Amino acid sequence: MDAQLVGVLVISVLLLVLYRRHTKLSIAYVRGPKADSFLFGHLRLLANSPIGQVHYKWQDEFGSVIRYKGFLGKDMLMISDLKALQYILNTAAYKFDRPEAVRQALLTQDGPDLVWSEGEQHKRQRKVMLPAFGGPEAKALYPVFKSKVEHLKTIWKDIISGTDKGTSATINVNQWLSRATLDAIGQAAFDYELGMLDNGENELGKLYQNFSLDTAPSGKIIADAVLDYLPGPVLKFIFETLPFRTFIRLREHRTVTRKVAKQLIDIKGQELLEGRGNRDVFSLLIKANGSEQSKSRLTDEELYAEMSVIFIAGHETTSNSLTWNLYELAKRPVMQRRIREEIREREAVIRARGDTEFSLTDIESLAFFQAFLKETLRMHPVVFALIRRAVKDIVLPLAQPIMDVSGKTRSELVVPKGTDISVPVGCYHRDKTVWGEDADTFNPERWMKGDAVKAASPMGVISNLMNFGSGTRSCIGWRFAMTEMQCFLVELINTFEFGLPAKDMVFHKVGSIVVVPVLASEAGKGAQMPLTISIADRD
Repeated sequence: MDAQLVGVLVISVLLLVLYRRHTKLSIAYVRGPKADSFLFGHLRLLANSPIGQVHYKWQDEFGSVIRYKGFLGKDMLMISDLKALQYILNTAAYKFDRPEAVRQALLTQDGPDLVWSEGEQHKRQRKVMLPAFGGPEAKALYPVFKSKVEHLKTIWKDIISGTDKGTSATINVNQWLSRATLDAIGQAAFDYELGMLDNGENELGKLYQNFSLDTAPSGKIIADAVLDYLPGPVLKFIFETLPFRTFIRLREHRTVTRKVAKQLIDIKGQELLEGRGNRDVFSLLIKANGSEQSKSRLTDEELYAEMSVIFIAGHETTSNSLTWNLYELAKRPVMQRRIREEIREREAVIRARGDTEFSLTDIESLAFFQAFLKETLRMHPVVFALIRRAVKDIVLPLAQPIMDVSGKTRSELVVPKGTDISVPVGCYHRDKTVWGEDADTFNPERWMKGDAVKAASPMGVISNLMNFGSGTRSCIGWRFAMTEMQCFLVELINTFEFGLPAKDMVFHKVGSIVVVPVLASEAGKGAQMPLTISIADRD
């Protein structure tokens, strides 16, 4: 009887899928690659390939709008067209939600936070949180970032001096940057000393060891596609109960960060009552929350969740972006020397005016340094793709007309309700209609041409780059992240010279949310970026 019941349920689901598929609008007119499997479509290909490899190939063959296959032959879209993205992320952001399986994962990991929420709940949460993430607030945290990178520099100098020759050392910069940025987020966001640089074995340190690959491995794209067919209560039971490593790690993250959050809310609340509020993000958030009308305030559960997501989003994306910057510097010694010379020329100006240290304004004046940073962000977005689902039938405008399967040219795209849309940030960053014919080439000089790139596209929150998303759902902490990255890079480039331990080293990008580097020959060791560091000469 049980087997018969299972059979009936399976057949019922398949009939429901077929019914829904044949009674709604179709996107079968959109061109795309042929799938080898009806069951998994292109999902296994995407899961088993380095991030970007398949996407760029499809972009070259089919352009900026691609139809590909998901679970049970489901038609899905991959879109990097400028106008379409503008509509999806900016104009009509609340008409495109995250798939339910993705949202349940976020809820299990953090709770009802800003990334998980939709519609009016998202608007309310963002309104309360914005005062803690403004430009002045980010700049005020510059000394915190400076202190953490100084600590990192001391450790790296000690490692170099401890080698046999005392001149250079090969280290996994990704691991060290992860520790340093976690320390920075603890201090800047919560006025909380984590001590990761001195001891990576504490509770939070252990929590974040290989966290991205454990909770969002490449195969997650397949699991999400299968789980997304299940109703909400079943999804909640699976994520909250089943003893699989991914689910365990998600639940562990929420438990550990919530414990810290509860302690901090009590401490920060008392400080504010006594008039001793600090300038860390969490203090500002609690202050802003207290000034809201009761119906608009964040609940305790939401406050815990916001803290949780700030921890994860505030260090992993930053540390991996910094990692790719150092990698590009190591590959390009001429550019590395040019940036270092630019930094030291500015040092002379700083000394001449009677100061001893860089300010954020000084760093922002370094033209080639800024160009290099932006070009690395363009070529290496650590969140490679966003996923959205149309909540109703929608007509998308297109910047570039597409040719459909019949050879007809279309200037807009009819998207049925329920269609999943992958927004590959990496493909948008290499769209030749936006960035020019050399879009696939690492070329910081493109940023030295005034407003040439800026005029080409109105996407993103900084210089048309979508590393922080775009529109009303863009990353609320982007100013915070940019301040931290600039501070870290200037100090590290000024102090150290970076090189590749071997010229034939090949790195792959893996992961399904935050993209991390793995050494192709040692993929089983997880995220790593071994680079050679030595003390930079001062002529």
